[in-house]
Amino acid sequence: MQSHQRGFTLIEMLVVVLIIGVVLSFVSLSINPNGPSDRLNTEARRLEALVRAAADDALLYGREIGLDITRGGYRFLRLGDDGWQPIVGTDTPLRPRKLSEGVVLALIERDEDQPRLVSGDPEDEDDEEEAVRPEAVFLSSSEIVPFELEIYANDVDERFRLTGEANGDLEMERVGGPQ
Repeated sequence: MQSHQRGFTLIEMLVVVLIIGVVLSFVSLSINPNGPSDRLNTEARRLEALVRAAADDALLYGREIGLDITRGGYRFLRLGDDGWQPIVGTDTPLRPRKLSEGVVLALIERDEDQPRLVSGDPEDEDDEEEAVRPEAVFLSSSEIVPFELEIYANDVDERFRLTGEANGDLEMERVGGPQ
């Protein structure tokens, strides 16, 4: 009497593993981890971290640093003998940044409830390069010229508000949407 062992061959196992891998790939692609809310949250956290880095830089190196909002992004400025000059270079975290598509950064004037966009036409920015004035200023004395910035996306209910106080305190809070 011959005994036949029943079981799966190595080829059959590899085919099953391949099919499971393909199915899992499609499932992971159908779940969008970079949805509008995640993009906004990522941009808000990055802005907060960079603003804190700029405030620390101003204190550590004894120089005034400003934040300038541009169309579609923002950049950091350093106050020098020639006035406010953009910080450039790929080796610094304070290099110019572009916001994700659909994300907007606005300055809130302290007397208004409605956020006001501070950026103009991108072509105008080149003409006004001599008159650059930052929306937020971080002083070498660890103080901050008070400001409120709001970062939002039109397709997301929540907003984030970054507030800088004169005593150097920075606070990011979620405004609206799920808490």
